[in-house]
Amino acid sequence: MAIAPDTSTGYLHNLTPEQEAKLREFWVIIFNSVASVLSAVYDVPIPEGPSNKLFEALDKINEPTVEAIVAALRGKDDNSESTNGTVPAETIGNTNGHTNGETNGEANGHGNGETNGETNGESKEQKSLDKVDSLMNKDARKTIKSELATRKVSPEHFATLFGQLRKLGAQESEIKSMESILAQMTPQEMCFAILKMVKQEHPDSLLLRFLRARKWDVGKAFSMMTSTILWRKEMDVDDDILPKGEGYALEQSKTSKSVKEKKDGTDFINQLKMGKSFLHGFDKQGRPVNYVRVKIHKPGAQSEETLERYIVHVIESTRLIVVPPVETGTIVFDMSGFSLSNMEYSPVKFIIKCFEANYPESLGLLLIHNAPWIFSGIWRLIHGWMDPVVASKVHFTKSVADLDKFISRTQIPRELKGDEDWQYEYVEPKKDENAIMEDTATRDSLMYDRMMIGIRMLAATAAWISATTFAEGKENPAAVDELKSRRNAVIEEFRVNYWNLDPYVRARALIDRTGVLKEGGTVARQA
Repeated sequence: MAIAPDTSTGYLHNLTPEQEAKLREFWVIIFNSVASVLSAVYDVPIPEGPSNKLFEALDKINEPTVEAIVAALRGKDDNSESTNGTVPAETIGNTNGHTNGETNGEANGHGNGETNGETNGESKEQKSLDKVDSLMNKDARKTIKSELATRKVSPEHFATLFGQLRKLGAQESEIKSMESILAQMTPQEMCFAILKMVKQEHPDSLLLRFLRARKWDVGKAFSMMTSTILWRKEMDVDDDILPKGEGYALEQSKTSKSVKEKKDGTDFINQLKMGKSFLHGFDKQGRPVNYVRVKIHKPGAQSEETLERYIVHVIESTRLIVVPPVETGTIVFDMSGFSLSNMEYSPVKFIIKCFEANYPESLGLLLIHNAPWIFSGIWRLIHGWMDPVVASKVHFTKSVADLDKFISRTQIPRELKGDEDWQYEYVEPKKDENAIMEDTATRDSLMYDRMMIGIRMLAATAAWISATTFAEGKENPAAVDELKSRRNAVIEEFRVNYWNLDPYVRARALIDRTGVLKEGGTVARQA
């Protein structure tokens, strides 16, 4: 199937210089926020001045220990060798030329000893990354595991971050919720929450979603992202909905002795069995299509909590089969046979909130198909709840010819008058299909691998920012391209790591059992 190209700017591989600068600014806010928390936890001041001062301080770290990090931030340097035999921070970058029998000035052909930050054709940022890579060894992993296991972190340590969020417009109720949640989380849980949220997505793509949703206001985008992390924790997306999944609901429905749990499990699995919604095929832009059979919905037949869990489950499943450069999905609300007895406003509001606040820029197209005249009054009310950006993605269709403008007839099931001879059928979870999730040791090992790759990715991001945003008009395009290439390689490691981790943190879903999503993240274009 040929995919029509999307030439819109503001996306990962089509950024204007101004948009890329906004992306880097977003990363700087993230770095400064993390630094403010670490500053409070370890009682060490953040270097004064612009953000590149922080990067320069971190460049002085010579061994993977907490003591070395704290000493670097405090600016201490006793000009002696560090405990692991590495060269003191102040001399890093100044001795590289000497090891080859050259002074820095001679290496660059400068008699005055000036280096312009480079020796042997390698930028200072490249050297910093080389050092970070050398430090990310077993000792570093051991140190990180020890710190996450023993270090105490409280909401008070986030005071500076909360103050920043207030300035950016965060509501006091949101701050109180954050304090309440953070008080119950260990440092490991805090780190893992962010690592799980990103999944297989390119981190820049994730940040760009928030930037586009907030019209490139970096402060508002950061506040929005923070609220999303909070919401995911409140909803237990990564710690309950995804790891339990369909198999747990089916087991609940059959064996639970609790009346409530048995009903919750039955109601969840029934949504899937009846095919109230189903993922099938792709539209002409390559977006996965989710069909919603509105006439099947019966208000009150399931609890609001169960319905919301089901909606999140469907959205998260869709996220996994969105393949770059595609970044969004399509929803078709099939209104055939709709009557007022099918209308329930609370799930509609929840879906709108999901796409506006918690999965920004994830909805590419929403088709309301074959709506009867009685829906017109309801639509006026719903339209009023929508953000204009989301509302602009809504189109009404009446026939398969209308649908064909967006989805090829060969991808439209016959129940909607399309050409594809396909019917929805739910395949129940197999016995022991999630048995691998019991191997928590491998899961945790892969998660720590992810954290180590994440640290290298952050270092590569800091180097990219140092060579561009903080280049003071002396940007070297060739060096920047090399840094971008190196950063992209680490981000690819991050993506591959997710698919290795996925079977240990996410219960298998219908997309796995039907072969739409294959091992390693490959997506089948035909179900």
